[in-house]
Amino acid sequence: MQIQEVVTFLQQTPPFDDLAPHVLESLCRELTVVYFASGEEQQPEPQLMLIRSGLFALHTEQQRLTHLQTGDYYGYQLLLTGLADPDTIRCEEDGLVYFFPQESFDKLRHQYKNFDLFFQRLFSRRLHLYQSSQQQNTSTLKVADFVTRRTVSIDCQDTVQQAALLMTAQRVSCVLIKQDEKLIGILTDRDLRSRVLAKNLSASTCVSQVMTKTPHSIDIDCFAFEAIQQMSQHNIHHLPVTEQDKPIGVLTTTDLIRSQQEHPVFLISHIHRQHQAAGLQAITPQIQQLALQLAEQHIPSYEVSSILTSIMDALVQSWLNIAEQQLGPAPCVYSWLVFGSQARRDMLPSADQDNALLLEKEPSGAIAEYFSALADIVCHGLASSGQALCDGQIMAANPELRLSLKGWSNRFAKWLNTPDPQALLNSSIFFDMRLVHGSKGLFNVLHEDVLARCKNNELFLYHLAKNATERQPPLGFFKHFLLEQDGRQRKGLDLKKRGISLVTDLVRVYALSAGIQAVNTRERLALLQQQAVLTQRQQQNLLGALDVLANLRWQLQAQDMQRGRHLSNLLDPSQLSLLQRHQLKDAFAVLSDEQQILRQRFCREL
Repeated sequence: MQIQEVVTFLQQTPPFDDLAPHVLESLCRELTVVYFASGEEQQPEPQLMLIRSGLFALHTEQQRLTHLQTGDYYGYQLLLTGLADPDTIRCEEDGLVYFFPQESFDKLRHQYKNFDLFFQRLFSRRLHLYQSSQQQNTSTLKVADFVTRRTVSIDCQDTVQQAALLMTAQRVSCVLIKQDEKLIGILTDRDLRSRVLAKNLSASTCVSQVMTKTPHSIDIDCFAFEAIQQMSQHNIHHLPVTEQDKPIGVLTTTDLIRSQQEHPVFLISHIHRQHQAAGLQAITPQIQQLALQLAEQHIPSYEVSSILTSIMDALVQSWLNIAEQQLGPAPCVYSWLVFGSQARRDMLPSADQDNALLLEKEPSGAIAEYFSALADIVCHGLASSGQALCDGQIMAANPELRLSLKGWSNRFAKWLNTPDPQALLNSSIFFDMRLVHGSKGLFNVLHEDVLARCKNNELFLYHLAKNATERQPPLGFFKHFLLEQDGRQRKGLDLKKRGISLVTDLVRVYALSAGIQAVNTRERLALLQQQAVLTQRQQQNLLGALDVLANLRWQLQAQDMQRGRHLSNLLDPSQLSLLQRHQLKDAFAVLSDEQQILRQRFCREL
């Protein structure tokens, strides 16, 4: 290989053309050149392939997607996301290919922003290529669609030799370790290499000594993209699957790659792989494209919300990692909290930020300065990624929302012990909170303290219920719609303020009165019915009303997105079919009835 010849080619090939000659010369010593004859195929490897000459076809098992020729790349998806391309390249005309090792690729991405941005945009275009070629929507597949109910497990007292023999016999890459039918660990083939062979341990070593203890797991009813999020975030390739807390199988990255999943799966993984602000900002168009795709496919609102919330959670985590890279390690343990729709996992594209910081220590001096800078980077970073800043300043960038555990406990105690109706109205959003990043233990202490203070607190629940029933559904005495006017002089029904918010407010009162930890409205309703706080009829009526309202709101905003309009919550009922109008009136009638029941239960004179 003539180094100067390769350097000359790279100088004419983006994004290498931006690199200095000495960088290219060094890179040439790291690459390898491979000759391909017509008919040869190449599966994805953790290397970047650059076509020097020849013609290659990129194809899935079902169809050819496109051709690759001189100057085209392959393999970057595996390097960017950790997941292999769900396709193969076949040589159609003899050619040469340059192979760059992953270490070289990662080093260039981290050192040169334009190099990184080039491949992120290339990856985005590849996603659109898959999207146009796929016939089946796989955005909302569940874990159950991938995993087979087959548990290969051993006892914690068995040896690594027994584990290896079992894995070989069953042709699996991991075994689960159970004790009393409960999952206590996992042992993978990689663990056997790095923890047993590499350390020259005896074959009689007990698996409990080398297994990964209390591994991450996922419920079989979760979405596949949630599994990808976990695997990407924690850098794992085997995820135990449970049903009613009992292990029933294992989900692997190979299972997911075979699915040819596109946007939610790869997008979340791609987000977790970003180490620079420009990379996360470049993802915004992909999120917008995904929202449009979901709108066109008529995906139900609750599934759309779950997908979008998972993406926003991934963005928060990645922006926090970037902030810590810029500022250095945090001076104390912290928890990043989200409130409102993100906490409830019912976000739509119009949702803005509602977040805060819970700190292990008092925010003063250097600690205060650090978390002020961190919050500023993250909040403005999220805004640049598509999640708008909160007009009400419910953000960690607000110093009043960067508090210690003691500070937050005192804040909630004030709301709970001396509840002022107006102050409580403004603060009700904080009672729907969820941890997105940081210390789970710190968050649990606060959350459990708040729930304990809420339960059986008659004065607090009185005011909370009173606020929850102040706004009425827009339904007149003769069941005709009561229209209101927005700032743009349009008349209609506000599906958020006069519909969905009424459901979440009602359910929140019941959930806090029962000490229920769940935040998602659907989960709260299920638990309230299980605990006999609500009757089965009430639970079904409220869930049905929520579905009608949420789906109509999503359809409204989907139309706005498709037409390039400002996203609105104001629905013109004249645009609905007769059946939809009847369903909407029934939903509002349910809310009126349930508000009356709530008043009778919590708003009697104290």
